[in-house]
Amino acid sequence: MKFFWLNFHLPYNCRHTGMCCTAGWPIPVERSSVNAIEETITRNVIPLRVEPWLLSGTDVPDDVAGILAARNNGHCVFFEAGRPGCSIHDVKPAGCKHFPYLCLLDQRGVHVSLSHYCPTAASLLFEHRGPVAIVEGHPPTGDDDVEGMDARESLPPTFAEATVGTPREAKPRLMSFEELSAWEHQQVAGAKIGELDDEDVALFEQARSAVPAPWRWPEPPEHLSEIWWSQVAPAWAHFDEALANYAAAKRFASWSLYLGDGVEAAAHSARIASAVVRVEAARQCALFHRPLDRELIVEAIRQSDLLLVHYADPGLLAAASSGGGA
Repeated sequence: MKFFWLNFHLPYNCRHTGMCCTAGWPIPVERSSVNAIEETITRNVIPLRVEPWLLSGTDVPDDVAGILAARNNGHCVFFEAGRPGCSIHDVKPAGCKHFPYLCLLDQRGVHVSLSHYCPTAASLLFEHRGPVAIVEGHPPTGDDDVEGMDARESLPPTFAEATVGTPREAKPRLMSFEELSAWEHQQVAGAKIGELDDEDVALFEQARSAVPAPWRWPEPPEHLSEIWWSQVAPAWAHFDEALANYAAAKRFASWSLYLGDGVEAAAHSARIASAVVRVEAARQCALFHRPLDRELIVEAIRQSDLLLVHYADPGLLAAASSGGGA
């Protein structure tokens, strides 16, 4: 099985920032992991401030024993700030093991992207210099255990090809996988994120509308345009390289290729992501009452992926990208 990465994501390795451990997300624990975790607690004399560490869950699959306990502040019971982070890092549940990997499996192999809500993943956007390319790499978790969207039994995505004699009309057809790979290489090589666009609010609302109830995402900040031009725009070009890398990540391994109308849906999903990061950059400037800087653009990127990857339903997002959403 082949594994494909963006070259700037390939060096990813957990730096134990603990952001995933403190997000307050419910983490299921597989029955097959319970004994190894218990043995690790005993062997390493891990002090548990919350007991039991495993809580019973409702409506969980048969192979799930329960949910990881959390402290009053929402932090995982096994997270230790100021230490290497996770006390059970080597035997952690699958949900932890696969974060922040975002995988798309199709007949060509496994395409590995990352959620930039993870601070380490976000930092890679700023550390890379040079062209962006799709390269072959290692399995994300060290073995062939991959979670993500499995499109191996699906037909290739569609592409709107101009009909001979009627250049203004486009007739969808299935791509070959060679054409799809060529399209992806072209997309990531030419990716960039420009300045505020007239359609940004509408595109941002498409992302918000893909968040299923009871969850919700805040509206764009008031006076968006004023904030943009006074606080964001003067520094936007300083982060061109990092933003181009983020744009490439939104064009690579896109689930919208298979959940929506092929490459048209994937391209539209990328436009939504560009709008979201611009809006979130303005929000950060408004929240902290200062012009855009490195800290604020990193947080804007992290919040963008929190919305696009973790809050929004991928099927609803793809439907919006295919003309089926708001």
